Amino acid sequence: MVLVVSTSWFPTSKSAEVGKKYLEVLKQFPPDKTISKVIVRVGVRTTPEGMKAFTISEVKEGKLKEFMNLAYKQILMYSEIEGYRNDMEFYMSGAEALPLVGLEMPEL
Repeated sequence: MVLVVSTSWFPTSKSAEVGKKYLEVLKQFPPDKTISKVIVRVGVRTTPEGMKAFTISEVKEGKLKEFMNLAYKQILMYSEIEGYRNDMEFYMSGAEALPLVGLEMPEL
């Protein structure tokens, strides 16, 4: 399983524009449960530089390419907003990472 944390930054003055674009993106690209599971739909906070928002998704096995194609299409929709920036980070689960060093995830 691949976990994806997508983080966006934008000027506070662009918050309403980003919010409207978010609703437009959701309408054009509704969540596809065959590609990924949304863990956190959206979290938003203020920073000294403006606003920071993030999403966390769990990509289904064998669906990373489809996920990335869809994510980049969504990100490009925001690109017309001045000052908008985005970063996607890809993570392995602990259960997948621990065996790489000869360990096993305990049952919790």
